[in-house]
Amino acid sequence: MKKSEYWLSEHGKVIRDPIWNYIYVTPEVEKLIDTPEFQKMRHISQLGHVSLVYPGARHSRFEHSLGVFHLSKIFLKQLMSSDPPMVIDDCDTATFLASSLLHDIGHYPFSHILEEVHTFFRNHEERGRAVIMNRSGGVYRVLREVWGVDPVRVARIIDDSNGKPSQRDKRLSSILSGTLDPDKIDYLLRDSRYCGVPFGESVNKDRLVNSIVYDQENRRPAINHKGISSIEALIFTNYLMYRNVYWHHGVRSAVAMFKRVISDLLEHPDNGMDETDFYLISEYELMSLVRDRLKDLKLRDLLHLLDMVERRALYKRGMVFHAWELSRVEWQYLYELYHDPARKREKELEICRRVSSATGKKLKGFEILIDIPKFGKSLQIDLGVFLPDAMCVRKPNPYSFDDYEVTQLKKHLVDNFENYAKVFHVFCHPDHPEIRERLTREMVFDGC
Repeated sequence: MKKSEYWLSEHGKVIRDPIWNYIYVTPEVEKLIDTPEFQKMRHISQLGHVSLVYPGARHSRFEHSLGVFHLSKIFLKQLMSSDPPMVIDDCDTATFLASSLLHDIGHYPFSHILEEVHTFFRNHEERGRAVIMNRSGGVYRVLREVWGVDPVRVARIIDDSNGKPSQRDKRLSSILSGTLDPDKIDYLLRDSRYCGVPFGESVNKDRLVNSIVYDQENRRPAINHKGISSIEALIFTNYLMYRNVYWHHGVRSAVAMFKRVISDLLEHPDNGMDETDFYLISEYELMSLVRDRLKDLKLRDLLHLLDMVERRALYKRGMVFHAWELSRVEWQYLYELYHDPARKREKELEICRRVSSATGKKLKGFEILIDIPKFGKSLQIDLGVFLPDAMCVRKPNPYSFDDYEVTQLKKHLVDNFENYAKVFHVFCHPDHPEIRERLTREMVFDGC
């Protein structure tokens, strides 16, 4: 058996999975899974505070990573059996599969939330590079000694921001990240299942996977015409998950509250914390650490805010701004606030002062929170499609997924994703309903 066939075969220990049924792991894969860095992901939830709204969303980065690894094997098999096939050697096969298994190894507790605090936190791809490249870590040793692959290449496929990747690595990276990739397919189907929403059920995953072909000209995955409806369902599922789950107002309230606790704690001159305090730590341990530090610093207001998050006493919506109703100046202003948490905090304090003056009620400064979801979230649609010869009347294959011969989804949904799904909130403390009555649009955008 060739080494690449060995990596792609279904043998070894069997892991039962609710999305993909059976996931096979060889002894080499098991060694990587058993490293402390990978095991840490058992204690990092896939969706953070989403479980406060959808109680079933308790799944972790651990099982998601196993699912991406399993699906990556299927992708490679499809691409290698395509006509023409993708030619890939044994080393590239192992390197890509290692990257798929480790793509989320850099996540902090509560997944993406800490990345948005904008202090010393790094995005999880950059952090993942550091974990993989740590010569004293278990991941580096297993990749070198057991897998026989270069950790530098594995890290570069996951995060190519530091240095120019080779064409070989760019090709592998395009399989792991794009419109059609194992990561997106797994997390959409898995998140939908565990949240108890039906959106992922519309995606015919078998039809989708079987439609994968290799675009030799552009050196990346593509689909044939039989997979168009499945990709449309996947893109629409992505939209529905953002609108109903990821950006649900209850989830965003909890996120805004937790981010305020962390950012205010880290701004305290005596907090004594740095990024290393968040390495290899579970979410439970993080909550305990933050609670102890708040007590030591006597930050009672922040401690109360943390308690409210834990017992789901969430802030209420005071004002809501949809993306489509904002002027360009207002949009730019919120963009700047998102990237400057100190400035956003000062705006929250300013609104508290103005509401306090209007109501005669003394506010402490944390009763009003501005929530700004991450910018740059879009429904990717950069994908080649091979149509039957009879349908290729305007140009030769491959067509682009956004060509009108393929689908009209881009025009009607993708280009307007943020307008439809993105919502900005001003949240108010639930014990002070009079605050909501005094809020005005001018208070939020005055000075922008």
